[in-house]
Amino acid sequence: MKSLLLALLALLAVVSIHHSRAEETKTVVCFGDSITKRGYPAILAENLGVRAINAGVAGHSSAQGLRRIEKDVLAHHPDVVVIFFGTNDARVDAPRVHATPRTYQANLNHMVAKIRATGAAIVICTLPPVNESTYFTRHDRADYQAAGGLANLWNAYRQAALDTAKTHQLPVVDLNRELLETPEWMHKDGIHPSPAGNAIIANLVAKKVAPLIER
Repeated sequence: MKSLLLALLALLAVVSIHHSRAEETKTVVCFGDSITKRGYPAILAENLGVRAINAGVAGHSSAQGLRRIEKDVLAHHPDVVVIFFGTNDARVDAPRVHATPRTYQANLNHMVAKIRATGAAIVICTLPPVNESTYFTRHDRADYQAAGGLANLWNAYRQAALDTAKTHQLPVVDLNRELLETPEWMHKDGIHPSPAGNAIIANLVAKKVAPLIER
């Protein structure tokens, strides 16, 4: 009888340890478009030892992200959320997803309010740079020239994300500037990350997420 009791106590101890470890694992939701979907969250999970949920959907703008935030983000009860939109918002050649920088910033503000209400921490990413020559093999350059040129347009969305982060005192990963120094991040399509790029983005994001996880 005594040996059975000891065995039961040992089993309960093991269950308790596993339960404790599960509780200690932090959840990070990586919220974005196809650049997120490409795979940096899996590398982020390995780097930080967290549960990283890939909530990237190809082709999505901040408005579409906002419509799915309850199901794809808040339902996971995250400790940290990485917000990474902008590339599709800036598509002046696609009325279905395009949003002005002002609307884009308003959408980011709404996301921040909803996430903060849950107590989760937030990291904002700026949209990454693009290779113009490759980009304009698939998009109409005239539409972008009419909007002031791709460089000016991209900078406006970058600034909107930076302003959102500043307003809410949030950490920001300025991929628009950081990735300029590491061109190997880019896939041959001129806009998405290569396998090496996923690792580069994950490392940059990890630097901002790690202090929030530790806290």
